Amino acid sequence: MALAYIEHYTYEDYKKWEGDWELIGGVAYAMSPFALPSHQRVAVKIVRQLDESLDECKKCYALMESEVKFSEDTIVRPDVFMKCGEIDDITITPEIVFEVVSKGSIKRDELLKFELYKQEGIKYYGIVYPEEKRAKIYKLINGEYIKVADLRDEILEIEDLSCKIKVDFKKVWL
Repeated sequence: MALAYIEHYTYEDYKKWEGDWELIGGVAYAMSPFALPSHQRVAVKIVRQLDESLDECKKCYALMESEVKFSEDTIVRPDVFMKCGEIDDITITPEIVFEVVSKGSIKRDELLKFELYKQEGIKYYGIVYPEEKRAKIYKLINGEYIKVADLRDEILEIEDLSCKIKVDFKKVWL
């Protein structure tokens, strides 16, 4: 019965808010007011390598903390992602997403976004743990995420996306 009293927000509400927010299933989630420098550094190193991987591919882009709109009540801002198509179209579903975990985002990244990205058909989901210097990579197979890599100093190469990508996690932790 308490759920009946929870506000259900939409994209129109979201556009009016100040600060950093995500909207998942109509529920508003405040993002951390600022990311730790170590969090930002890891995200930058991943997006830089993704971007370099895409030099030969002119249809896909590596982006950081940009809006992705799945529906009128679900808008997220993944830490790093690759999408193909019109760069400013926020409704294009990314092909791969990396979330860099912080203490405040761990449940959201491991549970809520894991389920959301699976439901939305994102082919690969990477959960990156800077403190552990570790990344878990999941691939969507028959509607379920299956862990395909547990990386520390290894190279992630994926060839079954619209464009091939490569991320050397040894360089991510430097």
